[in-house]
Formats: sequence, C-alpha cells, structure tokens
Amino acid sequence: MSYLFGFGLLVVAGAVVVLFAMLGELYARSGGMEGAGAPGGGSGTVRLLDGARVGSRPERWPAGLAEVATADLRVVLVFSTSCNSCEKAAGEVGDLADTRDFAVLISTIDQERGEDFMTRHELSGLPHHIDVGGEWVAEELGVMTSPSALVFRHGRLVSALLFTDLAALSAAVFPVKEAVGNE
Repeated sequence: MSYLFGFGLLVVAGAVVVLFAMLGELYARSGGMEGAGAPGGGSGTVRLLDGARVGSRPERWPAGLAEVATADLRVVLVFSTSCNSCEKAAGEVGDLADTRDFAVLISTIDQERGEDFMTRHELSGLPHHIDVGGEWVAEELGVMTSPSALVFRHGRLVSALLFTDLAALSAAVFPVKEAVGNE
C-alpha cells in the first residue's frame, strides 16, 4: 500500500511541475507578455506576476535559500526543467556582470533533472534549491509560473515578476535595489 501511495505522490508531483511549465509557456506564447516593454527601452519584457503572495514571508526556507531570509535584497530566479523559456533565461545568467544578489530555484519532477539543469547552465555557484514538484514555491509563495523572479527584502516577498529577458529584469530590479539602499 505504501508503494501505491508513493507512486501516486510522484505522479501528482510530476503533474504539478508540468502544469507549472505549461502555464509559463502558454502565457509567453499567447502574447501575454507582448507590449509590456522593458525598463530602459530594452527588447525584453517584465510584468507583475499575478497570484504571488507579495508581502508574505515564508514560514520555512530550504537550506539552499536560507541566506535569502536575512539578506537586504535578493532576487530568486524561478526556472522549470520543462520550460523552453527557462532554458533561454538560465543561459543568460552567466552574462550578468554581478550575480551576488541572485539565487535560483529549479522546479522539477525529480532531483536528477534539477541537478542536470543546474550543471548545464552553470548555476551551482549561486545559492539554489531544487524544488521537486514545485511544492515549496507554490505552497509558500503561491507561484506556479516560470520563468519568474521573486524579489525579497529581509525575507519578505516584495515583488514577483514574469520576465523574458534577464537584462530587462536586472534593469527593473536594480533601481529598486538602489531605492532601498542595498550596497
């Protein structure tokens, strides 16, 4: 009976990850991000993410993201291993001049796929968490879309954004960083 329960749980976790990726892809492909424009006139788009629990503070933090809970300002990039837009965006992380304010959360169906994604995009040097089933980010923050960026100040979610271009995202976030006085 416990094997049946375990198998059922694995199927449900897989379905959540696939749904997470499908929602992001559908939104991006349906033109949902067109016309939003990028701060500074860039070609990428950044929009507010509906449904995220902005203003909330997670009750529990994964070990890999523990420093986000106390940092002045951190941006957690949420990627899914089943999302083509996430593959592109994750490949842009290495192009950033400064990544010290970023962390990564990988929503995936299993640990091995998440680790492969991290290795393939050389993200292991950043604080990170492989979120099997997308459970933590969905339960704690109400986020089920990728690629997205979660902006935290002292562990409180202050903004949740959908993005198509990491440079446009940085242009949107770093003026916020300067406004809050983070060095």
